[in-house]
Amino acid sequence: MTVILSSAFLAFFKLFPILNPPAMSPVFYEITAGVTDRQRNLIAFDVSRYTFFLLVSLLLIGGWLLKILGVSIDMIGIAGGMLLFHTAWAMLNRNDRLTHSQKQEIESVLGKEFFPLTMPMTAGPGAIAVTLAMVPSSSILEKASIFHVIGTCIGIAIAAATVWVFYRFSGAFISRLGENGKATIGQISAFLLLAIGIQLTWKSLSNLIRTL
Repeated sequence: MTVILSSAFLAFFKLFPILNPPAMSPVFYEITAGVTDRQRNLIAFDVSRYTFFLLVSLLLIGGWLLKILGVSIDMIGIAGGMLLFHTAWAMLNRNDRLTHSQKQEIESVLGKEFFPLTMPMTAGPGAIAVTLAMVPSSSILEKASIFHVIGTCIGIAIAAATVWVFYRFSGAFISRLGENGKATIGQISAFLLLAIGIQLTWKSLSNLIRTL
């Protein structure tokens, strides 16, 4: 039970900053401004559901794919950490407002909840890299690996549920937070993501150095 809880806790806190539903909910609300509240609620549920299925599928079959491609988990960890660092740095220095052309591009595919609302807007390359980095390095049939996978799936489910909560109630959140609140949450999330990116890169690099 301890392994399951710790894996769930770690998975959630690795994924939540990069999924970043507090910062992405204003974007989601702006993109879906032309639909009814009921339609927006259904879209929010579908995006959350697709996020869960996408990341769990990567967790379960990602190890096999990496073996076929000849890529180690630590290499994915380094790449994912660098990508997280780049994403976080861009978040710390970006303008959160969508340009007119960006909004038009996404609005043209409303109704396609998987693409682009789930991938890449919600579960983009960063979330994919982090999930692949959580694939157990030992055999999936070992008891410890099974508990790790179960816990990680629970963490992914909780992270996906927060996507639904923030997207579902995006209008209420935005009206209460105001511009300063949204900016503050976005900056805090970016800073946490920056720290996770550094930690993931360092841990994976250390593992590779020890094998030399």
